[in-house]
Amino acid sequence: MTASSRSTGLHRRSGRFALGVALWLLAGTAAGQGLELPEAGLFEALDRFDAGDRSGGLEALRHVTESYPDFRAARLIRASLLETEDLGTTRVDLTPRTNPSLLEEPTGEAYSRLSYWFDRPPPGHLPDVLIEAVPDRGKVLVADAAPSRLYLFDRSDGGWTMSGDWYVSIGRGGTAKQREGDLKTPLGVYFVTMWLADRYLPDLYGAGALGLNYPNEWDRRRNRNGYGIWIHGEPRGLRSRPPRWSQGCLTISNSALGILVEAIDRESVPVIIGERLRWLAPGDHESRRGGWLTRIESLNGGNNASRGLGIYGYPVEPGEESTMILAEFHAGSEGGGRWRQYWRENGDGVWRIAHEGHASFDEIHFRGLPPRMPPDGIDRYGP
Repeated sequence: MTASSRSTGLHRRSGRFALGVALWLLAGTAAGQGLELPEAGLFEALDRFDAGDRSGGLEALRHVTESYPDFRAARLIRASLLETEDLGTTRVDLTPRTNPSLLEEPTGEAYSRLSYWFDRPPPGHLPDVLIEAVPDRGKVLVADAAPSRLYLFDRSDGGWTMSGDWYVSIGRGGTAKQREGDLKTPLGVYFVTMWLADRYLPDLYGAGALGLNYPNEWDRRRNRNGYGIWIHGEPRGLRSRPPRWSQGCLTISNSALGILVEAIDRESVPVIIGERLRWLAPGDHESRRGGWLTRIESLNGGNNASRGLGIYGYPVEPGEESTMILAEFHAGSEGGGRWRQYWRENGDGVWRIAHEGHASFDEIHFRGLPPRMPPDGIDRYGP
């Protein structure tokens, strides 16, 4: 090869790389309300790698790790890819151990983020638990524990759109919370109760916390206890957060929390927490929605339409034979506020109301606050 041809080849590679970086920056900007910027850059680099541009992908990964030196998951993925040309092999290499040590925790985060790159939901698909929301609820949060993701959905005239997609950690004990101290994250449908400013919280909670109404009415019917389940930030300076990290809360980055708090704007949004979501194409989702709207109207004697109707799939524990949904609507003449019905089907094809009543936030939903918190330190939301 002549010096001229090497120069031409270098120029072409440099041009491809410059274009790749430009695309990466655009992807990060476009994903600013969705994926965090570091993860957007990571996924763009992996896309290039998967498309056959190994050198460009590795260079883009290097750019990510240099721009975000604390993003240890990206550093581990890049180190593994330097040794192989197979993304699948890299995922296997990063498989976390059952009981990782502190030094091995970054591997769990890297594995979770890389696995999600393989298994992201197709564009436009919606989780089957997001069926319908009452007209005055414009946003819904959905947590998917298995891939460690938290999604924010916005409603517009065209239906639901995913506007946020963030890496989330759950409790060290896993999911299906039963009792206080089990370090598990509950499964079910909950609602945001409050916002706690970071200046009154320990550094464990990072930029602040959004409270959830655990235990809800159904939890208490099942004798589940505990309290203080929040969506909160991460300690400042934390370099790695494995998928199972908290004492039962949902933990996201401080930057993601800031975007989320601004987006919900004091709205008591529904928060659906499931073990592993099922995603539906738009047509299938609309068919499911229409079927459930008709069913709930029929089961209630057709008297909900004028009061607005929200229907959410209610995740149950793995292995439980029953299926559940939560329906809510404006109570109207029954005292105002919202009315909630927990519907359950026990495998016999018959749907029955397992519990119903007025929606409310009780004092237990505000337990766990720092002592001597001033009145302006907590912003309470209505149900």
